[in-house]
Amino acid sequence: MQYDTVDADAGAQPPPLPPALPSFQPPPLQRHGVEFTGTAREFFGIWFVNLLLSVLTLGIYSAWAKVRTERYFYGNTHFAGASFEYLADPISILKGRLIAYAVAIGLGLCAHFQLWAVYIPLILGVLVLLPWLIQRTLRFRARYSAWRGLRFRFVDGVYEAYVNFFFRPMLQPITLYMTLPWVRMCQHEYVVAGHRFGGKRFSYKGDVGSYFIPFAICLGLGFGAYILMIAAAFGGALIGGAMGLEGKGPDGEPSDSFMMAVMIPIMVVYLGFLALPVFLRTRYTNLMWRFTQFGPHRFESTLRARDVIWIYFSNGLLIVLSLGLMVPWAMVRLARYRAQHFAVLVQGDLDSFIAETERDESATSAELVDALDLDVDISI
Repeated sequence: MQYDTVDADAGAQPPPLPPALPSFQPPPLQRHGVEFTGTAREFFGIWFVNLLLSVLTLGIYSAWAKVRTERYFYGNTHFAGASFEYLADPISILKGRLIAYAVAIGLGLCAHFQLWAVYIPLILGVLVLLPWLIQRTLRFRARYSAWRGLRFRFVDGVYEAYVNFFFRPMLQPITLYMTLPWVRMCQHEYVVAGHRFGGKRFSYKGDVGSYFIPFAICLGLGFGAYILMIAAAFGGALIGGAMGLEGKGPDGEPSDSFMMAVMIPIMVVYLGFLALPVFLRTRYTNLMWRFTQFGPHRFESTLRARDVIWIYFSNGLLIVLSLGLMVPWAMVRLARYRAQHFAVLVQGDLDSFIAETERDESATSAELVDALDLDVDISI
């Protein structure tokens, strides 16, 4: 008798797969802009009183003037319904300014009387101390800046300041300034990553390639402007000759009309050279904020180089034509433009972001740090 063999597993079904876990979706980014509400008319009164009292007190009141100015601009800069605060003490600023004035007067007197044996060591000492001064300035500004009662902090040390602002910049002349983008990126990382707010530290993830792009554009524009300046000088000479302006003056030198025909095109192109540093600084400012993070939150800076160049040029022209009376208007105009082109990209709800920073701040020992800080703050 034969029996048919049946595979026991032939009709078996595979076990059901477990239900797929829902993929985690981070909360969407919410863009929160910054608003500046100050006006030139309102700030003019503060500025004029500051100027008058500073002159009458031979500069002593300038420390109080700085505090009043900073508090006005901080107080009129709003983010998420709250304004920033400037909490510095004028006496601290006055101490730093007295030291700065003493050094500046000493350098001026030594240069005037040609006391090179004193001038050279003094100027070298200032250059050597510059990274330390930068670090102290960052600490001072951060410590006395606040938002919603929470203070900022700068915690990086002097050693890192010397690495980024003294030793690395020394490579620039050796490399014909081709390392400038890398040096600037490292300086931005030092400044950004050294700051804290509410117990949390800012982070910075820069890309040196992104820093080289504006630098290469600046080199190209500079080379083009140089060629254009030579062509403008040659063209001016040709035009001057064609118009009969090449005549000699009484002393045998070229006439003033001929020199003006040559120099005016050169001066116009030279103004273009002055715009290149503004272009580079504007692009680097945007890159610095682009690579800055505060936990999951990011920042956005959309300054346009042509706008900044025009603002600087028109501000400077109006200040000269008004004999300085348009300074308040220029300061307010620049502050409003910067605020309009800056935003914070908050991951999730802004209220949870604020609650998170407040919780972290309560765990910090800011008062103990202030009590043990025996160094002298120097504001420059």
